[in-house]
Amino acid sequence: MVEFLRMRNPVQHYAWGSREVLARLQGRPVPSPEPEAELWVGAHPAAPSVVVRDGRDEPLGDLPFLLKILAIDAPLSLQVHPSPVQAEAGFEREQRSGIPLDDPRRNYKDRSAKPETVVALTEVELLTGVQPADRLRATAARLGLDWLHDVADGGRPVLPAVLTLDDAAAGPAVAATVAAARAAGPEDPVAALVRYVHDRHPGDRGLLVAVCMHHVRLSPGQSLHTPAGQLHAYLSGTAIEVMSSSDNVLRAGLTGKHVDVAELLAVLADEQAAPEVVEPDADEHGRRIYPLWDERLSLTAHELVPGRPVPVELRGTTVLLSTGDRVLVRAADREWELAGGESLLHRGGAGTVELSGDARVFTVSCR
Repeated sequence: MVEFLRMRNPVQHYAWGSREVLARLQGRPVPSPEPEAELWVGAHPAAPSVVVRDGRDEPLGDLPFLLKILAIDAPLSLQVHPSPVQAEAGFEREQRSGIPLDDPRRNYKDRSAKPETVVALTEVELLTGVQPADRLRATAARLGLDWLHDVADGGRPVLPAVLTLDDAAAGPAVAATVAAARAAGPEDPVAALVRYVHDRHPGDRGLLVAVCMHHVRLSPGQSLHTPAGQLHAYLSGTAIEVMSSSDNVLRAGLTGKHVDVAELLAVLADEQAAPEVVEPDADEHGRRIYPLWDERLSLTAHELVPGRPVPVELRGTTVLLSTGDRVLVRAADREWELAGGESLLHRGGAGTVELSGDARVFTVSCR
């Protein structure tokens, strides 16, 4: 049996969120009363979506992915996610230790990995991986950063060297880096990054980690996948994100939350890869298909043009999410209108819908 159900999706209020993006998308007053960071479309127990049947809200049930709209107005924490094996082992270890699930010191809230793929809706800035030593040396020379020169030439992997600096060394290194950034010209990209991060997280030693990372700018439509063990942080912009429904995060800085350096280093991948930006070509219908970490999952962006309906074949469980003003979804003798941030759930066998409007629609399917 094929069914289509409207969804109601919660908004998450984190300090780094925008007071404009989601409110404007959903046609609400701007600015919003408090920061709005993420629109969640999924079955995560902390904030599950519901479906509407005959005018009544019902539980969504299982969904093997979490789809989000991110509205990033300040840097997120520097973080890394465990592999499936690491997540299982870490969860069991903390269970045996008797650490409550809601304890702020808890690293592993569940047994799942947390792979994630992001697609930019606006220009998105982020940090990922670690720059090669020659680039770090060039930055150290240009800005006069002795600590960075020592790290680049110290013979140890960069991230462990920075993360294990004692407070007596880290504090002066942060102060020297901020002073150098303020003295640098406005065009220096590392200095601009330092000023941006320091203004929002003054004195945080995670700034030193950020200086060592790749600074990436995604244009609208470009995508980046973050595998297990890869250090990363989003800095600004609006994006779609698809991830598994997990809360397993090991933090390295730019946060007031728990930072467990020893466990982070245990989870950190030996190779902190350079970013691989993906920008699929659009087909004749304006569809772009993005690779995900699981072949059973698929993510497609549909760029709609007024007056040109687009046929879309749906298989298995599929979420359709509008990121524009108005989308019309037609299936057989039924139709639904989706405003910005609204979504529709398809369940059951294969089916075909027709999309029309002047917006971008994302579909995430699980076979």
